[in-house]
Formats: sequence, C-alpha cells, structure tokens
Amino acid sequence: MDSATIQQQYETLVGQLNQAMLVTKHDRVPLLRRIMAHLGQPDRYFHVSHLAGTNGKGSTGAMLASILQAQGYRVGRFSSPAINDDREQLQVDGQWISPADFIDTYHEIVPVLTNMGLTPAAISIFEWYFLIGMVWFRNQAIDWAIVEAGLGGQYDATNALAGPQLTIVTKIALDHQKILGKSITAIAHNKSKIIKPKTQVVTLADQNPAALTVLKAEADRQGVPLTQAKQLQLTVVQSTIDGSIVDATSDLFTWSKLQLGLVGGYQVQNLGLVLTAVAVLQQQRVKLSDEAIRAGLRQVTLPGRLTVLQRQPLILADGAHNPDGMQALVKSVQALLPQRQLIWVVGVLRDKDYQTMLTTLLPAATVLITNTPANPERALPAAQLAQTATALDSPNKPVVLVAADIQAALNLAQQEATENSAIIVTGSFYVMRELQQQGWQVLPDDR
Repeated sequence: MDSATIQQQYETLVGQLNQAMLVTKHDRVPLLRRIMAHLGQPDRYFHVSHLAGTNGKGSTGAMLASILQAQGYRVGRFSSPAINDDREQLQVDGQWISPADFIDTYHEIVPVLTNMGLTPAAISIFEWYFLIGMVWFRNQAIDWAIVEAGLGGQYDATNALAGPQLTIVTKIALDHQKILGKSITAIAHNKSKIIKPKTQVVTLADQNPAALTVLKAEADRQGVPLTQAKQLQLTVVQSTIDGSIVDATSDLFTWSKLQLGLVGGYQVQNLGLVLTAVAVLQQQRVKLSDEAIRAGLRQVTLPGRLTVLQRQPLILADGAHNPDGMQALVKSVQALLPQRQLIWVVGVLRDKDYQTMLTTLLPAATVLITNTPANPERALPAAQLAQTATALDSPNKPVVLVAADIQAALNLAQQEATENSAIIVTGSFYVMRELQQQGWQVLPDDR
C-alpha cells in the first residue's frame, strides 16, 4: 500500500475518534487502568518518568529525553499539545509515530476493548493517544518513556500508568481553574495524585510554597521520598537567542559551563529540575555519564519555545498561554533583547486569563498586534483582545492594532518593524500551529 493511501487511512481513523474531552465528566482513570491490565500492562516493559505541572513539562521532558538518548537509551515521549500534527505527541528517539504504526497499534487494541464490552467511541482521542503510545512503546522495545500529563493529574489518562520509576512535578501555577480548581492548593492537589507507591518524586527547588505543602503531604501518604535541590545556584554565564551557558551547583550536583540548547531564563529554572532528576536517577543506579548529560542538554530542541523564525527582522515564537508562562516569556525577552523595541503578535483562547497576560505584556510592548487563533469554539476575537488591552490601565500605552489572522498580523508586524525591533509571536499553541501551517519553521525536521 502506498504512503498516500496509508496517510488517508490514518486521517480517516483520527477523524472517527471521539473528540470529546471526557476528563471533565468523571473519573476515567479506573477504566483506563482496566484497559491497560487487559492489554498486558504495556508500561511494565520499560522504565517510566511521569511529569505533571502547569508550566515547564515540555522543556523538562525534552531535556530529560535528550540526556537519556545521548546515553544510548531508546526513549519514547508522550507529550501534548501537538503543534501541527497529532503524531508529534508520540515519538521514539525524536521520530514521530508513523501513520502505519498508528493504524496497526489501534487495530491491536480494538479487539481487547471488544472483549471488555467497549466500543472505540467509548474512548476519547487523548485517551486513544495514551493507549496507542504505551502499546507502541512496548512494540518498539524502548528503554525509557517520558510521559507528560495532559491536564492536571488525578483524572488525566496518563494516571493509568502503573508504577513510574520517577515522578517529576514542574512549576505549579494557575491555569485551567474551571477544571482543576481555583487556588494553587486545589491545582496542586489534583496534580499530586500522580504520586504512587514505590516512585521517587522530584520537584523544583523554588516550587510554590502552597503547592509544595500539598506535594509533600501526598509523598508522605504514599511513603515515598520527595527530592528538591538544596542551596541551588544557577548562574547564567552567557545567554543569546540560540541558547545559554550555565553554572549549576546544589547539594546534589556541581556543573560548570553547561551548554543548554533552549533559550530563555525560565528554561534555566527547568534545567535545575532536570539536573535534580538526573541526580536521583544516578542514585537509582541508572547509568548516565557526565558526557551524555552535557551532550543531551546541548542538543535539546523544543518547538514553539522562544523559537527563532527569522533573523531579519528578528521574529521569535513562543507558546506561552497562561499568566505564569507570559511572565516568564516577558522576563526572558527583556533580558535577551534589552535594547530592542518589542512588537508583540498575540492571539489567545477565550477561556484563558488573557487580562493578566496582557497586564504583564503591555509594559514590554511598543506595538501590540492582536489576531484570532484558528479555533472557532475557543478563540477570543482579535478585536475583543485589542479592546481589553486598550482599556487596561498600563503605565505604557503601546500602539494596538488588529489583524484578521496570523499571516496578516505578521505582515503588519514586519511593516511596523525597524532595525531595532524584535517581533514576538505568542498567546497560544494554536497560534504556533498556524505559523507552522503557513510555512514558518516552528518544528524541527524530525518527522
């Protein structure tokens, strides 16, 4: 069968999957655990690191996967959201699952569901990707799986994992409050429920104190250790739009002049977490040499995180989509490009806290160009975002312009740009997806 036919079959199959987000309905995890058991517990065939948190999961997972790969391990990654093609969510050693493998794995799972009295439609698309991922990883004979929770933790499909060797909790902040809870404590409670007996938990040295209290209590309840780096010092020796050089010391490690392929101050915070995770893995007798750690960090790439799209005029893209992410982005851009006039191209979803995001962004903007992301159900109209920005009481009043879509917004931004400008495209992963579809190189060539 030729590849075009297989691609068509794949697209037809994905189109038939249940697009509903069932995580909000009721606890689906017990059902998924039963399915995993009937599938012969595929996640028992490899080591697992399970990640939850509001921001930083993608970066942390990418760094850890890159280090394990540099050591020679075969590494599977389950991460979301995809930027352009849902197959991005499932990778082995940086290669996306092929349409043929996706179809074959789906058909391997369906008879198991049938035996359980379930139809394929009883499983949501995210749950399907998780199940297909775990069975595909087993079939690919991977050594390690880096699995990111999609939403929260407690009711997330990934919580059907049986026994992760390592549980990593990244920065906990406010996002998805309608689903996860209105406070940091409530959100942390939801995410802490991925902690299971026999795992080891690692979290940021400067995790939110309210969140840390919850994580510690859950680790105690499960009788497992929670590790943070103490006396952590991260010194950025050099920082450019192509990466950073960092010295890192704590009670667990001492590193000098680590080259990090990711850009932005917030990535340095994630680096501290990754080095802590690596130290814990080494305590667990996982072979990770200094050379592999350095090579993995140097080679790591991450689409849609301060990605350089063009150098003249300079255009950067970042998927920041909540207040915490926006604050980190603004700080990074101001540090990296202190003399530049910043032109922001922003599109957001209406269910996000875009008012707080704008409050952070406006003081750092010369021009703000709003656009409407291509998500009919959830997109906030560009005019409404512009109106909100104009109404906000900000010490800095940038020029606010409205564009119909991302390409119109970028054309406008380039007209406004001078030699001293930088254009930053942000607000949503859907905006990153549109950029990729318009031919901008947001994704690395690893398909």
